[in-house]
Amino acid sequence: MNITDIVKLQYKDINKDTLTFIRSKTEKTNRSSRPVLVILNDFCLDVIEKYGTKPKHHDSYIFPIISDSYTKEENRRKTKNFIRAINQNFLKYAKNLGIDEDISTYWARHSFATNAIRSGASFELISEMLSHTSLMTTKNYFAGFETDEKRKIAGKLMEF
Repeated sequence: MNITDIVKLQYKDINKDTLTFIRSKTEKTNRSSRPVLVILNDFCLDVIEKYGTKPKHHDSYIFPIISDSYTKEENRRKTKNFIRAINQNFLKYAKNLGIDEDISTYWARHSFATNAIRSGASFELISEMLSHTSLMTTKNYFAGFETDEKRKIAGKLMEF
């Protein structure tokens, strides 16, 4: 999920262990805005429980970042500031681990796609999970297979 979508989530979007929402990026486009379904694993449910707004009201935002009492501009600014804070912390954490890449929430979305495909998920599944309307978009997210994986497949070519 992208961070803007996470910020806009409301408790009414949750149904037991699933979350359904319309992507902010496509909600006002001419393309069909089909709902995205996310399976909430125990980790996700724990994050919502720990950091979610209390008390839980059907129409309240899950995370206390934006509010209906703010103007559109205030909500936009608060969302941008939240994303910036996450990205700054990602960079700090990466540097502490000796990672020199430009880590960001955008990078994390691409990494998810690559890791899931390398783990055996199909491009079609990842495309659906990322709510892409084109399989080509998902293929552009994919960083490719590791050399060891290519060797493994090459070794199996002559197994009849």
